Amino acid sequence: MKKNLLTLILSLLITAYTTTTAYAYSDRSKIYIGADYVYSDIKYKNNTVYEMDDGYNGIAPVIGFSSYGIGLEAWYLFADEASNQFGYSSKLSGYGADLVGEAPLTDNFSLIVSLGMAQYNFKIKQPSGWSYEDDASGPRFGIGLQYEILPHIALRGLFHYTSLNSGETDFYDGISEFSGGVRIIF
Repeated sequence: MKKNLLTLILSLLITAYTTTTAYAYSDRSKIYIGADYVYSDIKYKNNTVYEMDDGYNGIAPVIGFSSYGIGLEAWYLFADEASNQFGYSSKLSGYGADLVGEAPLTDNFSLIVSLGMAQYNFKIKQPSGWSYEDDASGPRFGIGLQYEILPHIALRGLFHYTSLNSGETDFYDGISEFSGGVRIIF
């Protein structure tokens, strides 16, 4: 609980800083679309390993709007199916929205921070054919960099952490995600 509260406070402070810094950075509004490659790693409560103990590779389409360095992004995650050593197969999907702050570091590089909500769906199938689904949601925090290679094309790399303690699940604790992608800015 203390770790989550500290992470929330730190994310809010960074977002507030980028908000004040970014005001002078971008006085134009922009709409953008993009896609990210996402590697998701699930953390469990009490360090227990369950059926979904492997990492997941996925693609996440993104749509966003930004003005004065503050924006809103919506995303949907399509992850691959994974099988573990016990014959369990599992699949991960998710969606959410993030409030995004952008602060320039140089003419082409920007610091990106985000604070949002995420909903994840876990599908697990056992070797015997028995299957079940579980949903979990929670706050999502992110930090990363963006590099504009052209005026309307940017590359972005981010780390996100989603705390699933507020979800309905009994054993998922959180998801750490590393993403890299492209944004096309209109």
